[in-house]
Amino acid sequence: MELNEQLKKYRQQENLTQKQLAMKLNVSDKTISSWETNRTYPDISLLINLSSVLNVSLDELLKGDTETVEKIDKDLKLKKTYKHLLIVIGVLLVIVGGGYGFLSQYQYENELVDRFNPLLKTKIGYAALPTEKTAIDSDYIEMKVGPHEKKKVLGSPFKNMVVTDDSWGTSSFLTFYTGLPPVDKPYVMVEHRGIYVSRINFVDWESIPRGIRNNMFKDYSKYRGMYIDYKKSQKSMKGNYDPKTFVMNVGQYD
Repeated sequence: MELNEQLKKYRQQENLTQKQLAMKLNVSDKTISSWETNRTYPDISLLINLSSVLNVSLDELLKGDTETVEKIDKDLKLKKTYKHLLIVIGVLLVIVGGGYGFLSQYQYENELVDRFNPLLKTKIGYAALPTEKTAIDSDYIEMKVGPHEKKKVLGSPFKNMVVTDDSWGTSSFLTFYTGLPPVDKPYVMVEHRGIYVSRINFVDWESIPRGIRNNMFKDYSKYRGMYIDYKKSQKSMKGNYDPKTFVMNVGQYD
């Protein structure tokens, strides 16, 4: 006997109308009618309630209706699959959302992160460098050249150089290794993504685009100590506001 016939049989045995049964199951009487006319069938949770209300075991209720049992079993498997799929999608959304939040905020902090951060654009900037003729002691880095010997070198690396990226004067402090610049090319073109520097090239003043040049000092000495002053100014400001880029406005145009 099919499930729809079983439902009708045991409902009538309990002297219940479709409406009365529907009230006990918290469904509409149209739903009961749909079950008994075999248009739809109850899900597993309602089947358990039905067996209780109609005082019949679940095995007896489903006895002989292999087609409906197979449909219910298939639905259960699909529901489990959808549930697992939703969990996976939810986890992925959390990971993607968290990753986006992290990458949008954590910029100009770590070279490795900036190197692979898809939210950062690769930029071409320019910087003035100290040369052997213009450098002072603070521009040199002390490097070990032997077990007990140290040597002061220039450009290994150049630390916290002001690199200007565009005609608006958007700039940042970058550190990179170049070695000594040629006497006739005391400027550098810097390809970078955040603080990750991928390539550099020595250039002369005239090779720098005019718009950017208008927001740069030609003499490196005017940049000296700027990073220290910048850090001091950030400490004096209230709150945790620490912009990673700033605007250079030198007030000169050629």
